[in-house]
Amino acid sequence: MLSNFDFSFILNERTFIMIKILESDNLFEKYFRFLTLSFWPIMWYKWNVISSRKLEYLMFLTYSFFAGIYFILFIIRYFKSKPEQKESMMFFYRISSIIAFVTSLFSFVLFPKNIPIFYLKLISIFIYLYFSYREVFKKKNDEGVVGIMSFLLLLALTIFY
Repeated sequence: MLSNFDFSFILNERTFIMIKILESDNLFEKYFRFLTLSFWPIMWYKWNVISSRKLEYLMFLTYSFFAGIYFILFIIRYFKSKPEQKESMMFFYRISSIIAFVTSLFSFVLFPKNIPIFYLKLISIFIYLYFSYREVFKKKNDEGVVGIMSFLLLLALTIFY
């Protein structure tokens, strides 16, 4: 009886739902906010709480996993979107912020004394600053101000750690 069942309807329905999810601005906006807001407690925990190495590693892997999913889905969405939609997506700002957050966690949590990773962290947060300035001054988007403040906080944590 199951061998005669047409699975193409289920497959088409799931594909349609996945395409609708990828086209949703609200999903990517909320996911980006989730990543941004979950980054700072991890930094606070490392800075203020006597921690265990296993827990720090777990927090880094968890954050990196969720950031990697966002990174891949957002790149797919960017390349599948129409040219007029690409202007409003803040693609480079969001990608640079995720990269800056992941490299900061990598440098701060896992390898705090590694000089090449430290330089990679500095480069990534300065790229983040550039795209934040671009959002504020060229595109007149207030979300770039959050990026500038995040850059200052990341730079302070980098210098004083």
